[in-house]
Amino acid sequence: MNTLMLSILICLILVYYYCIDLYTSLNLIDVWVLDVAGRHLVDGLVEDHEHILDALSLLKRSVKLLSEDKIEADVVEELIAFLSRFADQCHHGKEELVLFPLMEKRGVPLWGGPLGVMTCEHGMGRYFLRNALKAVERYKLGDREAINDIMHYTESYYNLLTEHINKENNILFQMAKEVVGEGEGLDEAEKIEEDMNHRELLRKLEYLKKAVEASEA
Repeated sequence: MNTLMLSILICLILVYYYCIDLYTSLNLIDVWVLDVAGRHLVDGLVEDHEHILDALSLLKRSVKLLSEDKIEADVVEELIAFLSRFADQCHHGKEELVLFPLMEKRGVPLWGGPLGVMTCEHGMGRYFLRNALKAVERYKLGDREAINDIMHYTESYYNLLTEHINKENNILFQMAKEVVGEGEGLDEAEKIEEDMNHRELLRKLEYLKKAVEASEA
């Protein structure tokens, strides 16, 4: 190998490692690694669960603060709105429109099995959120007795979702990995995330976290 070829090879190697460093700094290396290693649809859903659990904790804490007049009702309202969009519309949308139909096609029954139970619990959660939001609106109009309904519906939602997530992570998603292949449904799930502004919602969660922590200080 002549000197020129050796110099070109060294330059290419340096450029390669520079690109890897650049991708890392831009948080794009995760995408590159996932493309190589393979990614399952439930991986993103499990990640969603962590954000939902964070939001549930913030909601519980914020309602307690509201009952002590230590936080604005707007923060509680925004946390409920976040859970409605992120947990119900975006996350549950990916399950009901992508994962569950794929599992049905592979022989997992909707009725009499975990898919039906999970779908029904999604509806229950929606009921709790809507009534919690309605109670917050009453509270903001001066009805201080509405705090009792706020506490009831948010606690009901908290208990439902924490159990729901546990069942999905430990039972349903394990079943999904057996019948749904890596890569299946990822494009459809990504489209739902884009339509729901998934990343913007997570930035909103960080803002609300700071608001709750500031009120607790």
